Amino acid sequence: MPELTTCEDASAWDAFVSRARDASLLQAWAWGSLKSRYGWQSRRYFWLDAGQPIAAAAVLRRRLPGGLYLDYAPRGPILGGHLEYWPGFWRALRERLAAEGGTVLKVDPEWTSDAQRAALTASGARPSRHPIQHQATVVVDISGGDAALMRLKESTRRNIRSGERQGITVEASEASAAMDSFYDLLRETAAREQFTIRSRAYYQDLLALFRERGQVGVYLARLEDRLLAGAVMLFFGSRLIYLYGGMRSELKDVKPGYLLHWRAIEDAQRRGCTSYDMWGVPLDPQPGQRGYGYYVFKSRFNGSLIRFIGLYDLPVNRAATLTIRLAERFARAGQPEFV
Repeated sequence: MPELTTCEDASAWDAFVSRARDASLLQAWAWGSLKSRYGWQSRRYFWLDAGQPIAAAAVLRRRLPGGLYLDYAPRGPILGGHLEYWPGFWRALRERLAAEGGTVLKVDPEWTSDAQRAALTASGARPSRHPIQHQATVVVDISGGDAALMRLKESTRRNIRSGERQGITVEASEASAAMDSFYDLLRETAAREQFTIRSRAYYQDLLALFRERGQVGVYLARLEDRLLAGAVMLFFGSRLIYLYGGMRSELKDVKPGYLLHWRAIEDAQRRGCTSYDMWGVPLDPQPGQRGYGYYVFKSRFNGSLIRFIGLYDLPVNRAATLTIRLAERFARAGQPEFV
């Protein structure tokens, strides 16, 4: 008989979650640890059968007015393709969360099929009005060594070779100084492109926590002594993830981003990664739309556009309809809350 248990072992957690077909960085041990420094409680639940994990959910919790709690499993649950585990897992998880004052569990797994959507709705889930995470991504096949280069668009290969000829260098580092340099670049990019970023301390905490797990690299592209572009890359299981990026407006024609991303891909291949998740893009990319520019850049790596089923609310306290609506407003007001 399967049973619900909390996990306190970082290595055991990441070993299971990172190998699952629906694995996500936002279910990684270090992600929960990061969020626990910024107003959330983090709990990690295994669904065990004969002592072995068969499903998992890392749940973030925040207090609501009245002593109740909002729960969110970013990019969870993790079922590894076994939808048949969900009804039992959810019953046990709901009972645990309800006993601890929970009202609603928000979930947005990296699921894409109608069958997966139906599994959620059959357990009482309702679509949430306001997504928290991006609803689509571009995933690039980086398997096969040099064959991965040949699968890129010809213009992308040309820009990589051009960067090499011009003398662009790319440094990969886990050092705090590298994150400081990246943050300065990110802040400049955010001011120019008008998007929100977090404090310097947040990115340094992210670096420290994922560095403990051996899962992070800060990539900086320079021409001579000029820093031109940077990215924070994470390695989780067989996947490389592009989490954050920034670029100077000067010398944009040099196009340093292509060589930077290719160097990260080469490092990921040496680690055994076979796919590259370039992270968020618009759900239906259209010219003139916010985010269309970075969609165009990411599309030049010739990946697949993956659309997720979206954010769902699972009622923990079935009488808490008003609280669910409050949670919706909270999620909307908090964007970007989780990345």
